[in-house]
Amino acid sequence: MTSTISRTDLARRTRQAIEQAQRGQAVFIESYGAEQVAIVDVLDYRLLRAAATFRSQMSAPVNNPDLPPAGLTETAVQARVAAAAGDVQEAWNMIIAAYLAGDISLGRTATLLNMSRFELLARFNRFGLPMRMGALSIHEAQAEYETIQGKNRT
Repeated sequence: MTSTISRTDLARRTRQAIEQAQRGQAVFIESYGAEQVAIVDVLDYRLLRAAATFRSQMSAPVNNPDLPPAGLTETAVQARVAAAAGDVQEAWNMIIAAYLAGDISLGRTATLLNMSRFELLARFNRFGLPMRMGALSIHEAQAEYETIQGKNRT
């Protein structure tokens, strides 16, 4: 759901507009009847930008169900952010790309983004982004099983 308000109304109701955006509803600001800008939640913005970046790459990997998932570590994400002079969007780009390529699960994606799996699932659903539920291949299922077994031993 979206709403459109004038610049004058934005000045009067800034807090309400921001709260609406934080609830996942875009707010369009118009001037003289023409839309000028949109206010969206920062996490929605980062998610959409990361998905667009992934899809726009000419060399975006195609998920091969015969290959085991590559995975993604927090160290690799932190290194990418450091190399990008602290740009947090680089972390989002890397994490969402790994998910969309099939290298990490939705749960791992949520963990790396420091949000609940359910919140991430709701955001993916709201924007029509693909959601993979469960293992897509025997390799992925085996990797999940080995991860669970490793955690039970410690």
